Amino acid sequence: MSANEEYIAGIDIGTTKITTLIGKVEKNNILKIKGYGISHSNGIKKGLIVDINEATKSILHSIEMAERTTKVFVDSAYIGVTGKHISFISNWCDVNINSPNNIIRKADVDRLISTANKVNLSSQYEIIHTLIKQFVIDEEKGIIDPIGLSANKLSVELLAVYGTASLINNVVNSVRAAKVEVEDMIIEALASSEAVLTPEEKESGVILLDIGGGTTDVAIYKDKKMVFTYCLPVGGDLITNDISIGLNITLPKAEEIKRKFANVDYNFYDTLNKVNIGDIKIDSNKTTLNIRLYNIVNCRVKEMLGLVKEKVEGYSFIHEVPCGLVITGGSSMLKGLAPLANSVFNLPVRLGVPYDTEGPQEVISDPIYSTGVGLLKYAYQMKNYRTLDQIGEKKEQNTFANRFKEFILKILKNESR
Repeated sequence: MSANEEYIAGIDIGTTKITTLIGKVEKNNILKIKGYGISHSNGIKKGLIVDINEATKSILHSIEMAERTTKVFVDSAYIGVTGKHISFISNWCDVNINSPNNIIRKADVDRLISTANKVNLSSQYEIIHTLIKQFVIDEEKGIIDPIGLSANKLSVELLAVYGTASLINNVVNSVRAAKVEVEDMIIEALASSEAVLTPEEKESGVILLDIGGGTTDVAIYKDKKMVFTYCLPVGGDLITNDISIGLNITLPKAEEIKRKFANVDYNFYDTLNKVNIGDIKIDSNKTTLNIRLYNIVNCRVKEMLGLVKEKVEGYSFIHEVPCGLVITGGSSMLKGLAPLANSVFNLPVRLGVPYDTEGPQEVISDPIYSTGVGLLKYAYQMKNYRTLDQIGEKKEQNTFANRFKEFILKILKNESR
């Protein structure tokens, strides 16, 4: 941010909307949103750029709106990435400890993480995050901070999150075409988690569902660490499409009806005859029409939730999340979604909005801004935990992996105190 370096900008590039948030973290660790801009997405489908010129125009419009509301010029920003190409692998690595008395030093941990970061992937993929899941000393798992402990062998398990390089570059190039430099990329599931999940939920075990227009981003946390991520290439737009086909109406009208009247909780008979869907020409009475709408939306949402559950069960995480589900994103406001998700997963469910955040009420109380808020929170942590020896490095050497390594080690030390 050239006008004022204390501010951070985050750009959430979604399928249906693009939001740019500008803010800073106060001394009490409360994120203060100074201003925001939101624009309709063009040239973007299921989180992927399909027309870079149109996408750039949409991004630029969002940025300019944020700049006007804040009087802060945006020349760099943190961006969220998503899409079905995002995946992960676990990478194990170990080193022998040869220091006096086999005491683990910071240099040993640095050497281990540096080696573990060299994930063997095809050149078509790009590593976005390498997240530490756990340290292991002499086969003893679950070590938080190994520095100072005695061991013959030190191991680490990393969660390497990666995506298709060309698709990631398309997102980066669309932002750069708007004359904004990309500080770092953050997967949207991780960003949304920073905005809406509490430390207690992350520690005990929780599933995050960020249901957007074109994708549903999933993250699972256990012992304060993200242990799983997944992007289902389905979101609220598919519900809109189903309504359009099922009721024989245009997509804009179907979107309006979804936002105003769609309900997946069947206990809504008391309100059926109070609903006025407007000028839809269908030879049905209002009760029949609303039941048809319910059936259309309920079937699609159940299918989406079922696909997520099947994926989570495949990794045996379903019984390790006592805090259940936290659902956020624009499509999380669908009426009756929490009870339906509870019946599908048989887990407690709550709707997630940003916490420890101040600013415009329409931002801090709306789950549509969760990813944008999380981008700022995550970016602040990254900037805050940079070490003095990194500040003097050349920009090309100041890589995401290096900064994240130092950031994680700082957090691990704080948690162990």
